[in-house]
Amino acid sequence: MFNNDNNRKEYEVQLLLSDGRCVDGTLMLPMSSDIKRVLGGDSLILEFMHKDGRESMIAKSAIVEIILADTAASEAAA
Repeated sequence: MFNNDNNRKEYEVQLLLSDGRCVDGTLMLPMSSDIKRVLGGDSLILEFMHKDGRESMIAKSAIVEIILADTAASEAAA
């Protein structure tokens, strides 16, 4: 499903979904873009790799909150 070339950025995240589930994994984004641009762009779905290795496509409309792993780690240390 995913293009394994080095033309993707990976962001470790925790997603809170509209159905109440919380999932941990990696958002796979185009190298030529940043996370804010992708989230605000026209695409309706995001490529996502679950921690257990499952690959999926997640509808942006199903996402309530995105917590970046680096942000969570720095807040926990504070």
